[in-house]
Amino acid sequence: MKFFTVSQLSVIPKSFLFSLLLTLSWASTAQDFDGDSLNAISVEVEQVNINHADAPTIARMLDGVGMSRAQAIVNFRDEYGEFASLEELMLVNGVGEVTLRNNEARISFE
Repeated sequence: MKFFTVSQLSVIPKSFLFSLLLTLSWASTAQDFDGDSLNAISVEVEQVNINHADAPTIARMLDGVGMSRAQAIVNFRDEYGEFASLEELMLVNGVGEVTLRNNEARISFE
């Protein structure tokens, strides 16, 4: 194997050296990454129990739900009982599919 001296390296274009270093660094990163890593990534979302939370908690935890809509959820729950599903939440005035879709992971029933 032939080695280069420092004086011989000066004739190699800097762009080539940069490209070589970039390729080597990318290759080492690619070896550390495998497809299963994507499956291992999980994001924990804080949940709110829609059957026990008060209106300020519901408003704080759910996107697109302000105090008036949160209070409507609590009033509906007090009048008709606990919610069993996301679909039942749509019976509350002002709660629609978009609101539920955006908050599906944040709502718990137990």
